[in-house]
Amino acid sequence: MSSPPLLKLIGWIVAMSLWCGSAAARAESLAVIVNNNNPVTSLTKTNIAAMYRGEELHWSQGGRIKLVNREISSTIREHFYQKVLNARSDQQFFRPGTPVAVQSLIQRSNEAVIRFVAAIEGAIGYVNLSSVNEKVKVVFILQEESE
Repeated sequence: MSSPPLLKLIGWIVAMSLWCGSAAARAESLAVIVNNNNPVTSLTKTNIAAMYRGEELHWSQGGRIKLVNREISSTIREHFYQKVLNARSDQQFFRPGTPVAVQSLIQRSNEAVIRFVAAIEGAIGYVNLSSVNEKVKVVFILQEESE
């Protein structure tokens, strides 16, 4: 049977590892990705924000932009919305001058975002930079500033 001081120490270690893990997840750089067949090679933060706010609906070559998002409660979405859109992760955007909400497909993991973007030519999404593979093209990297 464990003694109370040992239980406190174990609890403290678990709490610290959870805190460090979530801080590490927030600190990782994000990659904005598109389908490999998309002729776009780079985007600016302003371009990406315009897409996710519904201000830009089509790619320069004419195809429809298909937004991929993460679930509202995810840390990666929170980080993306804060740094790119200057918004809360639960903020709803509407197409300018209309009551039409901006639609996006929700995926629950980096792998799911990559699979969708790799399969759909007009798709754009964001993932942790470390999860990017050859199936998609990186068009923007949101570097995490060191604190």
